[in-house]
Amino acid sequence: MSSTVDARTTTFAPTVFDTDAWLGAWSRATIEDQEIIHPGRPPRYLLLDSPFWKGYEDEVGTGSVWDNRPLLTVGSVYSVFGPAFMADDAAAVGALVDTAVAEAREQDAAGVMVFNLPPEAARQWAAIRKPNSVIRLDHAYSKMPGVGADPVMGDVRKNARTEWRRRWRRATERGVQLVFEHSPTDAQIDRVLELANGSAVKHDWPALYDKDTFLAVLNGVPGAHLILTDWNGLIVGAVVALEHDGKLYLWAAGTDPSVYEDVSPYKFMLYELMAQGVERGIERIEFGRGNDEFKRRHGFTGVPLWSLWYEATPGEADIYGPRLARLHDGLATAQGYDGLAQEV
Repeated sequence: MSSTVDARTTTFAPTVFDTDAWLGAWSRATIEDQEIIHPGRPPRYLLLDSPFWKGYEDEVGTGSVWDNRPLLTVGSVYSVFGPAFMADDAAAVGALVDTAVAEAREQDAAGVMVFNLPPEAARQWAAIRKPNSVIRLDHAYSKMPGVGADPVMGDVRKNARTEWRRRWRRATERGVQLVFEHSPTDAQIDRVLELANGSAVKHDWPALYDKDTFLAVLNGVPGAHLILTDWNGLIVGAVVALEHDGKLYLWAAGTDPSVYEDVSPYKFMLYELMAQGVERGIERIEFGRGNDEFKRRHGFTGVPLWSLWYEATPGEADIYGPRLARLHDGLATAQGYDGLAQEV
């Protein structure tokens, strides 16, 4: 689980996904088929079906890792970061894992999965209760506005920097604007949903969002709003954003591929967010998961997100361990990463 040093791997402050507001909103989300086992911080869910998890399975071609059994989860795969804030409290981690494993056994669930811990938190967690499997599902990417060689783009290689600024300038000249919408209309939410799901389907993933889930997040999380890329009244890019504790989390996003050559909405949006981040006092912009090659090429800092799996019934590791290893290796290959040993 080696990685470059990142501020998020050495401190365990709660993220927006650990707040009561997010947990309350997610209890009303409908995109996943789940039962709430415990609503608190961190929450535990009995997960029956998840488009996001199925996306990982489909990308690698594993089929159903869990043989269509439920899985007891600590946090949700939709939460970019898991409960790293607990890692310094050995007693709390131990009690949580022990309780969750017992609940999974009672529910005949396929073990317990702790989702999306940054490396150092995962190491500390695993030292307290050794998991049966450790897998990297994704990387989360970020930039700190105003930091680096370029005042907007930061540290980016010359060719990528030149092209990025050229695309932004072209979009600006054609009238593209970034709009922060804190009271979105129904039509705007529908368009964001269309773009976000379209981006997933384009990459052969299931539709990852539904309107009720967007509404739960937008209406339930303070600082949640839409960021729209507007081209003469047409929304060509959009993101559901969460602003919390000096950080801007880009949680669900999509762009219109039909206008890419004309106005490059994705590059325009990212450039504008970096430019405005300094003015707005944003300490860090969390650009989320996916689009790995683009984000690495454009100088985004990536941190691997590790998920820890515990068997609930002796012998389950013999069944699910090899499947999880295949998922881990397949995702590392598909997303362009090598050398990520499956150990802590």
